[in-house]
Formats: sequence, C-alpha cells, structure tokens
Amino acid sequence: MNKELREVRILMLGESGVGKTSLILSLVSEQFLDDTEDANFDLPAKLEPITIPAEVTLEKIPGLIIDFSFREQTDQDLVNEIEKASVICLVYSIDSEESKQKLSTFWLPKIEEIENTQFKSSSNFQDQSQFKRPIVIVGNKTDTDFDRNSPTQDGIIIQLVRSFSQIETCVMCSAKTLKNVPEVFYYAQKSVLYPTAPVYDVDKKQLTLLGVKCFSRIFKLCDMDNDGRLNDSELNEFQLKCFGVSLSSSSLQEVKSLLRSNSENLIENEITLKGFLHLQMLFFKKGRHETSWTVLKKFGYAKTLSLSQEYTSISMKIPDSCSIELSQKCYEFLQFLFNKHDKDKDGCLNEKELGELFSVCPIVPWGKDVHNTVETNLDGSITFCGYLSQWILTTYFDIKTSAEHLAYLGYNNFFNETLNSAYIVSRPKEIDISKKQTFRNVFLCYVYGRKKCGKTSFLQGLLGRDLVQQARINPDDITRWACNLVQFQNIEKYLILKEINSSDLEMHEAYPPDVVILLYDLTDPNSFSFVADIFLSIYKDRPIPCVLVGTKCDQIQIQQKYPISSEKFAEFYKLPPPQFFSASPNFLPSCDIFPKLVAIASYPKMYPMRSHIWSFFQRIGAAAQAATRQSKKKRSEQTSLSPGSSIFSPLFSFSRSNDKKIRPKSFYNPDSMVFRYTFLTATCLTMAFLLIKLIRKK
Repeated sequence: MNKELREVRILMLGESGVGKTSLILSLVSEQFLDDTEDANFDLPAKLEPITIPAEVTLEKIPGLIIDFSFREQTDQDLVNEIEKASVICLVYSIDSEESKQKLSTFWLPKIEEIENTQFKSSSNFQDQSQFKRPIVIVGNKTDTDFDRNSPTQDGIIIQLVRSFSQIETCVMCSAKTLKNVPEVFYYAQKSVLYPTAPVYDVDKKQLTLLGVKCFSRIFKLCDMDNDGRLNDSELNEFQLKCFGVSLSSSSLQEVKSLLRSNSENLIENEITLKGFLHLQMLFFKKGRHETSWTVLKKFGYAKTLSLSQEYTSISMKIPDSCSIELSQKCYEFLQFLFNKHDKDKDGCLNEKELGELFSVCPIVPWGKDVHNTVETNLDGSITFCGYLSQWILTTYFDIKTSAEHLAYLGYNNFFNETLNSAYIVSRPKEIDISKKQTFRNVFLCYVYGRKKCGKTSFLQGLLGRDLVQQARINPDDITRWACNLVQFQNIEKYLILKEINSSDLEMHEAYPPDVVILLYDLTDPNSFSFVADIFLSIYKDRPIPCVLVGTKCDQIQIQQKYPISSEKFAEFYKLPPPQFFSASPNFLPSCDIFPKLVAIASYPKMYPMRSHIWSFFQRIGAAAQAATRQSKKKRSEQTSLSPGSSIFSPLFSFSRSNDKKIRPKSFYNPDSMVFRYTFLTATCLTMAFLLIKLIRKK
C-alpha cells in the first residue's frame, strides 16, 4: 500500500447479484451481456483480473480490476484482496434495500477491521492512515423503475459519507444502459492518484490542517522576495514549474477575480497566503483534485502528504575513504536563502530570521548549541560564514539530515534537479596521501588533551573568540564541535574541530581525521605525557599527520614530567615542530595555528610506518639509555638544582638582562653517543644476519 505505485488495483465488492461482474463486462465489451436474455452466454460468478492499459489511464499508470464473489471465495480470500487493493468499489443495487443496508452493517465495518488488523501487525512504525484505502460507493441498476432520488435513498448515502472518511465519492450507474460505467473506474483511479481525504475535509468544506501546512510551504518557497505575497512574475514562475506552460494575462485575471470576494486574498493586486489557500480549496470543491495534486507532487509530496523518499534522498555511493561536500550549486542556493531571509541586511541571521528560514521544515533543526559551534556576531546572530559552516558540518557527519533539510527548503524546485547535484564526493584519502596533495575544501581535525588543558578555548579560538568572550558562554551550551572558514593561500577552506574523549574513539573508522591535534598545557607538568601516550598508542603507526600544540603560552611555563622535551619528541617521531596557542585577547588575533593546520591537511604526507625491527632498535636504545639515566640524574641534581627545587622546574626561565628564554638541557637525549652506537650496532648485526640468510637461500 505504501510502496511506489506501479498499478491501481481496483477491488469490486458487494452483495451477490448487485451487478459487479456486469459492470466490468460492460466496461470491457462496451455492451451489456446478460445470461437471461442471451441463452448462449453464461454469466460467471466472478471474472479473472482485467487489466486497464496504461495508455488510457490517468498519469499512464495501468489499472487492474479484481472481481470478488463469496460463491467461489472465502473470508481469507477477502482479507488478502483488501490488503492488496489500492481502492475499493463498494457496489449496491438501488432496487435492493438489503444490499444498501449491508454497506453499513457488514462491508464498511469489515474493511475497517481488516485494515486495523493490518496496521497492528505491521512491524514498521507508520501512520495508520497509510493503511486506509479510498472507497467509491457505486449505485448500480439506475435503469430500473426504483426512485433513486427519494429522500430516504439520498439520506442513507449521505450518512455513510459522513460516517466513513474513506469514502471519496458516490457514482450512480447502469451496467445495462452503460450509463456512467467508465466514470466508475475513472473515479476509482482518481481517488488513488488524487485522494481527497488527506487534503480536503468534505464535511467542513475546507482544507485539512495538513493540507494547509503543505500549501503554506509551497507558497513560501514560491515567494522569492519574501514579502508574503505572490506577484505576477512569481505566479508565472509557479505555473511554469508545476504545469510547464506560462500563465496568460487573461488566465491571471480570471484567477484573481475568483479571489476578490475577500479583501484578504489580495493585497495591492498580489495574492496573499490566504488567497493561495482559498484557491486550492476551490479546486477541490469543483472536483479539480488533479490540479492541486499536480502542485503537491511537483513539490515532493506523496499521497500521505509527507515528502517522498525520492524527493528527500540522494542516490550517491560514498566510499569509506571519501568525504562528501557541498557543491557550488548548493552554495548558490544557500546564499540565496540567506539573502532572502536576512531582512535587516546586516549580514547575519538573528533568531527570528533563522526561524522564518526553517519555517518550511517540520522543526527548526539548529538548537542553541549552534551559536557556540559556528561564528556569530557579538549579539549572537549567525554570520553568513557561520551559516555555511553549520551546513558543512551537518553534511560531513549526517548527509541524510542535510539532504532532508535541503529538500524541505526547496532545493529540488529551485534548480529543477534532484538532490544529487547538491553534493560532490571527494577522491579517496589514500590517493591524496600518495599524491601528497588534496583538493578537498573541508578538513576534519581531532583534538586530544588532558582535562582543563584548554580544548574548549582552542575550539572557540577557531571561531575568533578570546577568553573574555568565552567567559560569557553558558557552560551548559558549550559544545565539543567547532567549524569555521580559514584562509589558506588565498583559498577558502573549512576546518572542523572535534574534541575527542574516550567515548569517541570509534569515530576513527567512520570519519578518519585529516589532522590530529595533541594539546598539552604548558603550565601543567603532567599534560604532555597524556598526549604523548595517546600518540604512541594510537597514531604512531598511522599515516595521519599529528601536531603538538602547547596551550596557555602567554603564561609562565613549567617543565613537563616526560623523559624528553616536546621538540625532541616531535623531531624523533618526524612530527611538525610544536606549535603554541593562547586564547588571550593579546595573543589570539596574531595566532596562525589554524592556517598551519589547513596547510598540513592540504598537503598530506605518508609518515613512515614503524616496522618490528625499528621498534626493536628503539627498545635497545631505550634500554641502554635507561642504564645511564640514574647517574646523569644525580649529576644534574648536584650541578644544576638548588635546594628545594626539582627537575620539574619551569621549562623556561627568563633572564633579567635581556628577557630571553633559556631552555635547560634535557636529561634524556636520543641523540646521545650511547644511543647512536647501540642503534648502529643493532643495524649492522641485523643486516649481517639478513645477508647470511640470503646467501644460504641461494
């Protein structure tokens, strides 16, 4: 019932003898066939399924007519046929009071019971209305002498229509005289393709709440200048998109004449939202359901008045090592939306303007946390750069949500294309690494660091916020994300920072980072060892660029409790030199760490993978160095340390004479002679061993 419609399955139900089979035969043969008048013809109890060719049907969708008879079928057959039906034609004979009464006492309750059972047994969480089939009441045998226009006759049918919302229409016909026989099956197909119930309330004679919501969205999407009215140019564009033809001047005046009955429908000769809704209601009142449904389908709506999956999804394959970004067309569309809703033209979207922009979506997808994730002005309004950054962030990690939002905002209709054109897929990162260059515009960086080392300040620093501005942020609204535009070589790149904790380690498989940032607090002696351990346990043998960043560099720095300095650590493991950062108002404006991160991500380099032999050399060198460490430590204490001091004294001391930073020598030096001789000896022995093994093999 909810799958893509490939055929309209029309099920004929009713009491025996009401003329179900005769109606089908009259449609097919265009003449009345009766076994009482023709001795050579034997009217069967039921017919085999009859196909209506697509060429003669609405929207070129073929029909299938199913005849049903209790003389040859069972209750279970009835259940099966109702579950497969697209629409049900409930036939009664106007000269049979019993067949008429059975509509309300048996057939309609039975249909409702079967549909409810099907809904309850469904494993998918769907709207119950999706299991309701439209019903067409068919009064046959109008050729008889029975007074079909009697008040009693009309009263019964009217009561049925009011009691059962599934009833789309009633058709009086005669299989004998062929009167209205084609109309029976035409309205049956029409009730499936252009259903009334979801859009129009027959009893109240007005659009349903869901119908109002859908047409309001369409109106807002067509209101290109966002003035709350449709001018002649916008109306003509609407006509072209929906029906493929321009709106003539006479047709335009005719439409407006229908709306002049209420002054609220037109303002300065331009159609308001109320007038647009009134126009759609008139189409349903006059039986022109197909006109309004053509509009609804053009803007992505299915029969349930929800956007179809085809309209809101993309059909692109995204390999694991690739990322997805917004295309140039998508940037143009997002810029159009921004300019359309930036009513005060201040280059930002305040809370009200943002709500108006997303008023065509089921909910406003951006919460309060967005203001601490992307760039805003001092008043908290989202800048254009911040607006694009949030779209980029959503697209990178949740392409499905991004596509749905673009669909609701009207991307498909703006370009008359599918959502596929809104995205581009990057080439695999393995190729970027091998080529040592990438052309991607969005880079992902993971940020590691010990608690209180300055991760939040670092993320907010990307958004241009110093410590003074960060102090105004509500702690409950702080996020572990940040995204902003970074200029690099006169090219705009977007940098995404993600603060990583123990629960985020699985993200590596789904979203491998372009750069790993290892933050350590220069004022905390235990901070560097934390990120050093993370590097050695996770990233040492991975081809991912890693950068050491010392935070709070504007404060007095303390020597780290680690065998070697951060500079020697970076040199030993072939990492870029350590960088320094501070979010203080004096330091942040001149900070160049973020362009450097973009540079590293733009020109990735395959870092050497440590083999088992190389790790063995490291262990030998470390063991030899450890043997002499204790004596060096004692010597250092005797010559360099004053009473009461420790080896973990501040990393930098300041000279009063020239105010220059003097770094004490490390007590552990990987470039020492012991380490070099040990490494050289192990290398020679290993090469000799491999050479002997090769000679023996030959």
